[in-house]
Amino acid sequence: MNFAPNPMAMNLGPTEILLILLVLVLLFGDVDLGLDIDPADLPWLLILGVVILVVAGLVVAVLRIKTLRERVVPVVVQAWDALKVVLQEPSRAFGLLGSNFVYWNVLGITLWLTLQAVGSGISYGSALFVAAGTSLLAGFMPVPGGVGVAEATMTALLVTFGVDQSTAFAVTVAYRVITFYLPALEGFFGARWLGKNGYV
Repeated sequence: MNFAPNPMAMNLGPTEILLILLVLVLLFGDVDLGLDIDPADLPWLLILGVVILVVAGLVVAVLRIKTLRERVVPVVVQAWDALKVVLQEPSRAFGLLGSNFVYWNVLGITLWLTLQAVGSGISYGSALFVAAGTSLLAGFMPVPGGVGVAEATMTALLVTFGVDQSTAFAVTVAYRVITFYLPALEGFFGARWLGKNGYV
């Protein structure tokens, strides 16, 4: 699915947008991962100490190892430049982010409605998490359009959220037909018409 708004003016790629969306859904959505963990029982001071040590170790490694420094420093500089763009033109930056979030919410609603149609009532937040997570994980595989990989990933994620395996596969196929295969078919005929009439 290559028709998402392009946030290149902020130096944010589709992967970064998806990661931001997944974190927001996990923090504020009604996503139930089936983990029976009470936040009060977690050793927060120990976790904070481990995080600080890991960050400090990464900083030292980047400063000491030349190859790491040559790879990491340009990324940090680029991220800093992107942050400056956000601070200088917040309306433009939030407009780009907002259009991407609207796009992914439409996909989340599509998946949620498909699930409702077959009587599998997982929450909207969980459906959005599955849609975004599928796109993120399938994007790591060098397969055009994620064909096959996206279907397997979405089916596995839906099963993780408690959907029956056969139902999950059927929902995945329907979702992919709606959001990927039908738009590609329309695009094919649209491109032919544009070429025939001399527009491209």
